[in-house]
Amino acid sequence: MAPIVYSLVNTEFQLVLVTNNSQVYKSAKRAWWLRDSHNVKLVGAISTAELGNVREKLLRLQWIGWRTASFFSRHNVRLVVFEWREGQSVLPRTALRRFMVKLFSDLPTRFKEFADVSLIPTVAVPHGHTALTSLVRTRHVVEVLERNDGKLPFADRDSFTRYVFASAYHREKMVQSSTMSGENVRVWGSARYNRKWVELLYTNTATSSLIGHNSHGKRRILFFLPKWFNLVDRAGTIDLLNEITKLSSIEMTIRAHARSGDSGLSDNEMSHLLGNGTVTFASTSIPSPSLIKECDVLVDVDSSIAFDAVLLNKPYVRPRYLQDASVRTIWDELGGAHQTDSCEATVALLTQTTLQPAPRDATFDDVVFGGSGEIVLNRYRDELRALANR
Repeated sequence: MAPIVYSLVNTEFQLVLVTNNSQVYKSAKRAWWLRDSHNVKLVGAISTAELGNVREKLLRLQWIGWRTASFFSRHNVRLVVFEWREGQSVLPRTALRRFMVKLFSDLPTRFKEFADVSLIPTVAVPHGHTALTSLVRTRHVVEVLERNDGKLPFADRDSFTRYVFASAYHREKMVQSSTMSGENVRVWGSARYNRKWVELLYTNTATSSLIGHNSHGKRRILFFLPKWFNLVDRAGTIDLLNEITKLSSIEMTIRAHARSGDSGLSDNEMSHLLGNGTVTFASTSIPSPSLIKECDVLVDVDSSIAFDAVLLNKPYVRPRYLQDASVRTIWDELGGAHQTDSCEATVALLTQTTLQPAPRDATFDDVVFGGSGEIVLNRYRDELRALANR
């Protein structure tokens, strides 16, 4: 993901959104929140979605030296904001390898390097959120920890002026588990998951035609497939899905994670589930909000999209037994989810005559989202402005 660049124009901030992906560029041009903003300029820097690896690298050469400098000068860039990413990494030892890395580095890296040299503040903001309060020790995570004396090698994140977290519990988990110093870390709340933004997002999102078309009074369940590598019991998940499809009172829509390779189903699993007429598979190209807007109940194990259901006052069911007991979440501490401990308990819950949202602690919004939407979004605005003006 390419950086978001903030510049100061006639004492007003202009957002220059830069993307090196043609699909992201096209989507952004259609986005209502960008289209209706007077101070947003959208720049498609390099279209790489349909390019081969070699041609893509050659196109990166356009942004060496003078062109990057010209871009920053033309837009009067005072602040560069990235999605979470690596910071200033250690370069290879050999001169040739260092030259090749510098020559063909991607656009975000080139912008980061130029900003650092030019003493322009850089900020890394979270690309999502998490309910996890413990480190999920997947096979990959364990291997990384073993190679780095029990810590995640995130010291390069210290090179950002600010490295932002959505919640204090996530900050504490990552700082304790990694080589980050934590000195540049700040908690600003979630710009994506808060009442103000969710209200705007769902007001401007059309409902999905997939959910409810055959309901006839049935309870409409949306089931987000978990990421299998996050210590999730795949066989147990498939068993639960099969049991739900047998329920005459329920119509279920199944949606894989956006990174479908992490949570997809095999052809055999899909064909078995499709044998029952009460299940529909939603393509990952369908926006998640359009599905959530129309459903009655969300069932999910480990996705932050569950926060949308909570903010919309929709019942959220988390089959806790499907994930390893070592995984702890904010749902365990503050409520907000109907957590079940068996397939039978989950089915019994989903077939209750009435199903209300699970109660949650009064501090939930402050702890998880950073406060009300207005407070969170104003905090981002004010903190970014202060950095650009310093």
